[in-house]
Parts: sequence; C-alpha cells; structure tokens
Amino acid sequence: MRYPFVFLWFLSGALLVTTEFPFGIEGIFSDNRSTRADGRHLQQATVDIKRKKILVVDNNPVILKLMHEFLTRSGHDTTCVDDVFGCLDTLVEMTPDVIFIDLIMPGIGGDDLCRILRNMDNLQNCYLAIVSAVALEQQLDFRQLGADALIAKGPFSEMRRHILQALGDSEKPRREIIVPALQGAENLHSRQISRELLQNNQHLKVILESMSQGIIELLGVRIAYVNPKAATFLGLPREKLLGRHISDSFPQALLDAMASPLPEPPSGPASIQLNSYQVTLEHFNIAGKPPSTILMLSDITERRQMEAVIEAANLTKNLGYVFSGIRHEIGNPVNSIKMALSVLQRNLGEYDRDTIALFLDRSLQEVTRLEYLLKALKNYSLFERPVMQKLPVAEFLTDFIALIRNDFEKQHIKIQHILPDDGLLVLADSRALHHVMLNLITNAADALCDCQNPQIIVSAGGSLEQVEIKVDDNGKGISETEQQNLFKPFFTSKPTGTGLGLVIVKKMLLAMNGRIAMESYQGMGTTVTLTLPGVER
Repeated sequence: MRYPFVFLWFLSGALLVTTEFPFGIEGIFSDNRSTRADGRHLQQATVDIKRKKILVVDNNPVILKLMHEFLTRSGHDTTCVDDVFGCLDTLVEMTPDVIFIDLIMPGIGGDDLCRILRNMDNLQNCYLAIVSAVALEQQLDFRQLGADALIAKGPFSEMRRHILQALGDSEKPRREIIVPALQGAENLHSRQISRELLQNNQHLKVILESMSQGIIELLGVRIAYVNPKAATFLGLPREKLLGRHISDSFPQALLDAMASPLPEPPSGPASIQLNSYQVTLEHFNIAGKPPSTILMLSDITERRQMEAVIEAANLTKNLGYVFSGIRHEIGNPVNSIKMALSVLQRNLGEYDRDTIALFLDRSLQEVTRLEYLLKALKNYSLFERPVMQKLPVAEFLTDFIALIRNDFEKQHIKIQHILPDDGLLVLADSRALHHVMLNLITNAADALCDCQNPQIIVSAGGSLEQVEIKVDDNGKGISETEQQNLFKPFFTSKPTGTGLGLVIVKKMLLAMNGRIAMESYQGMGTTVTLTLPGVER
C-alpha cells in the first residue's frame, strides 16, 4: 500500500526497484525461453483444469506479459490491468473465476484490493491469489485479507508451477482449500533492504491509521487512501470507499466544500457537517506521477458544542441589559398611552374630530415603540443561519442605544452617538448585529472600570459598498500582546471571562460577510470597527 506523502512514494518506489525482480532481469527472459522448453512438462497439469476467466493485476509490464502468454497458452481467457482502478473498472464488465494480485502497487495496494473484492457479493467465490516480490520479508497473513494463496515472485519457471496449482485449487469450494502459508520461496533469500523499507512503511502506516484527523488521498477523482477516522466521518467502511469515484462516495456537503475556493485568513478552514460530525476541510495538491490531492478533515464537533453553550450564556448575560432598558422604555409609552386615553375618555363628548385624531395618533406612535421593543426581544433567539435584510443604520443604532442607555447611566457611563442622516443602509441580520453590538458595548463598559469620566461613543458612516460602525471608549486599553490573542478561543484577561465572546462576534460577522478590526492604546482607550456590506434602498 502507498500512503499519501511524497517521501512514502520514494520509499515505495525504492521498494519496487529492489524487490520487483528478486531473480534479476536476465532471469525473466531466460525463464521466458524455458517456458517454451518446459511446456511439455506442464501440459499434463493443464489438461485437467477447466477453462477459466482470469484477471491479472500487476503494475509491472513484464510480469503482465509473461502471465498473459502463459495463461492464454494454457487455454484460459486472460485479462491484464496495471492498477487497482483498472481492475475495478474491468469488474464492471466481467466476473472472473481467478484473480492474481500484485501486493505492492502505486495508489491502492494489493492488500486493500483483496479487502475490496471480498466485500463484493458477486466475488465471494472468486479465487484470489496474491503474487508478491516481498513475500519472504513481509510475512503476510494473506488469509486475513480474504486471499486464498500467496505466491512469491521468483524465476518464472517456479512461479508457473504455483500458478497452475492455484488454478487447480480454484476448482474446489473455498472452505476446502488448504494452502501452505507461502508458495515458491524455496530458492529465495530474504533481503535486509526490503525488510527495512517495509518496517518504515509499517511505522508510517500506524501513524496515519492512528491520527485523530481524517486523511483522504485522491488520484484524479478517485479515492486512493482513506484512514479509519475519515471513514468514520463519511459513515462507510474503507472497503466501500477505496477505488470509487468521489461523486459516488462523498456527501454533497463535502463535494461543495471541495469545489469552493480555499478560504483566506482570518476566516480559516471551511466548516462542514458530515453525518453527526462538524469538521473543517483542508486540501493540498501533491506533485508526482500521477499527481494527487490530500484532504484533511479535523473534528471540531465538541468545540462547536462548547461555543454554542457559551453563546447561550453570553446571550443570557446580555439580556440583563436588554430587560433593564425595556423596563424603562416600556414604562414611558405605556404611561403616555394611558394618559392620552384617560384624557380622551373624560373629554370624548367635548373634543372635535381633529383633537380626537391627534390623541389617537399619539397613542399609535407609542404602540409603535412597544412593537419595536417586542421585536428586540425576539431578536435574541438563537439562530443557525443569518437572515440578511436591509437595515437603516441610524435607526437601528438609535433604537439599540435607547435599550441600553438607562442601565449604563446607572454605572455612570456616558453614551454618545454620531450617526449619519443620509439614509445609509446595511445588509445584515438584525439578531446577529444586536448580539455583536451588545458584546462590544459590554467589553467597552468593562474597560471603563475605575476610569474618570467614562464614556462610549457609537458612530457610523460609509457608502453604498460598505458601512463602518465604530465603538470607541476612553478606558484602560489593551496591550499589544493581548491584541494578538483577542480572537483566539478561550483567551481572556478577565477573571470571570470565557474567552469566546469575540470569537463568536467574529463568527457572526463572517456569516454576514463582515469583518472586525481593533485599535487600542494602553491608558488611552480602544476603537472597534465593524465593516459590513452596504446596500441601496
């Protein structure tokens, strides 16, 4: 098997060079001549073997030529392919009786091919024989792979005998076949270089198979490698994934993420839902012959769940500011409505239609204020996807400040606003923008603790292309070291902080195609700038 890293390709290539022909290239052609000479001795052995459909899978063209000539001369229908993908494509058209499989091949190896074939219903009775140039060094348990025989690559005159034996054994029911652990190794010797290369490959295999990240290698649009974690994410066994086209194996969410351009910082890797897992996707192109693509899937399910819990806690905390403002704001319109209706009730018979209409108009204006307050409460429900809409910037911020002003004034914090009067609109989700502003205002208030003349200024400006909303405070400021870590999960300088407030703010802004920037000087204060897409009326 080849594992998806460039240095492994080198090892795999070296392994092939040193082990493909343990008997030397001269031995191949001398055996080819001896094939004709010894044909008479093999004739009797082939007489009793029925004509079979045979598939040979080997990446070495010389071995394919020798196998094809020998098996065809022996009266069998023989098809040869040079890799696993070709084998799987051929199996769509034919169901062979016997398959001879090279163990070490580029892409998917012979061991994985055996597992794939044994998971195909129509090949349960097919005879699988592994042919390996490293049979002595690897000490392979071929039965665990679902194979029926293991033949060492050596002089072809020796290999022919064992190939014929495999063909004879294939006529018996598979459960009755008893084959020694290795055939054809009598005149071969184990090689130190092969053992060392195989050991290195095994170490790297253990590392890949144990990783908490899912690793997938693609050759073109077909799957060449899947580690156990990736198979878990995809919800399929590896045998059902290897060799298949990605359109037949990957969920649509993963295909869409692969088709999207790689995200630019600071947004980070794309996040997608695979079955019950939330994962990030990163992919890398590897130069080679052939070139391949490596997909790395990282499980962030627990992190997302924790963020959701903290987000809910932050919303609950922020609701205190909202309800404090609502208690104050609801009292005013309710009292105004009550007073207007009481006066109207006492003087209903005396007032003319215009005066009555004036009182009713005032009452309706106060009702409109109440409607906004109720809408603000609704805005604090948790949401998964932003609902983008046109928001008048000045109106949104004016109403927002009215909700929080009373509570902040109790803390002796002065809130000022500088808002545009040109009807500037922003494209955003009002719920998310409320939550973002509350987080920023709360952070500003925390920074004003023990400061003289504490104040916060909320301002806005921009154009049709983009709108900027700024929150300035004259608090204690943030050090350069802390600024570098502000958007890292769980980083906080507050004794009771969670370290996820700004992480969630950034996530919400990214979902609305927005961004956040921060400028701060210790002892002078902080300016936070939100940039969101503008929109025409």
